[in-house]
Amino acid sequence: MAGFNILTVTQITAYLKSYIDENKKLSGIYIKGEITDFKANFYSGHYYFSLKDSGAEINCVMFRSYAERIRFVPENGMSVIVRCDLSVYQKACSCQLYVYDIQPEGLGAKHLAFEQLKAKLEAEGLFDEKYKKNIPQFPEKIGVITSGSGAAIQDITNVLTRRWPVAKIVLTPVSVQGEDSPKQLISALVKQDKVIKPDVIIIGRGGGSSEDLSAFNDETLAREIFACKTPVISAVGHETDFSICDFVSDLRAPTPSAAAELSSPDINALRQSFDDNIEWMRDYIERKCDKYADLLSKFTNVKSKNFTDNFLSKHQNKLDFISEKREFLYKNLLLNKEARFSLALAKLDCNNPAKILAKSGCRIEKDNKQITSVSEVFTGDTLKIHFLDGVLKATVTEKEEGGPSF
Repeated sequence: MAGFNILTVTQITAYLKSYIDENKKLSGIYIKGEITDFKANFYSGHYYFSLKDSGAEINCVMFRSYAERIRFVPENGMSVIVRCDLSVYQKACSCQLYVYDIQPEGLGAKHLAFEQLKAKLEAEGLFDEKYKKNIPQFPEKIGVITSGSGAAIQDITNVLTRRWPVAKIVLTPVSVQGEDSPKQLISALVKQDKVIKPDVIIIGRGGGSSEDLSAFNDETLAREIFACKTPVISAVGHETDFSICDFVSDLRAPTPSAAAELSSPDINALRQSFDDNIEWMRDYIERKCDKYADLLSKFTNVKSKNFTDNFLSKHQNKLDFISEKREFLYKNLLLNKEARFSLALAKLDCNNPAKILAKSGCRIEKDNKQITSVSEVFTGDTLKIHFLDGVLKATVTEKEEGGPSF
């Protein structure tokens, strides 16, 4: 082997790596292929996959700093165009692509990210109608989340002032586009729902490009809308524009002006409806009154006499019963009184002095009180002796006690 330059494996792989890395034609190149063996490392955040076509396959790696920038999740079988550098992985002495951008072939990355997020949230049930809250019919306070200087707030204010001026409009101004927009939208939504607590919230902005509307496709914002206790109306862009915010909200309005209309009744229409109802009720009552007046007049002559006779007959029977009962009670009371009176007369007659004198012959009194015993009289007492034909006054000169001696 004398005279030969012997290299180690490390030297040759290093040489190959150096040779390829220094070749500017192999840096910043675009390669088209189909993704296979895709793996996302949970801990490092790096993407590992292979690109293949009908004739070959090459390993690829996309480090976390680049992976975080793409708006969609690569999937096996997806046809993509990657921007990368070709280099050599020395340990395995294998060519490898170091990818720093991925674009779906024939489909924009943002659109793909939109479709992926839409499918994900729909599978979780965030778009289900059963979770949609009803929009209040007569709101007293309407919250609005949009730019404080944009056309959207002017349109909303004009419509609400015309349709439902009794409602209070509470604006939480935010930036509706740019990198910081999703955070502002989320913060405003939390404030409206938990602090301001309106009857309904309108969130949105006027028209713009898909890039301008991208803030309303944020996953965190979508989940916050779903968790919101207050009904939310989404009004993002024009009628043909759709956002994730539209699908997860309780109601989608094609424009901010339409959102204002959907969140409020038309006060003029209500007034007209009230007037129409009052007029209808007045006519209805008058028709009913006329109808029953006619019926009453038709049946009065036929029914009134029978009704009066029945009424009088019914109450006459009651009067007769009461009269008979009263007469019966009166007779019983009178008989009772007569019996008591006769008894009193009999007692009085028994105590009649004349009858007493007729039986006994005389009545003897001392000090105007009748005496019936010798023990009540003493020698010297003056007595009155009553006979039927006169009165004698006598003085007691002698007194003998004992029973009759005759």
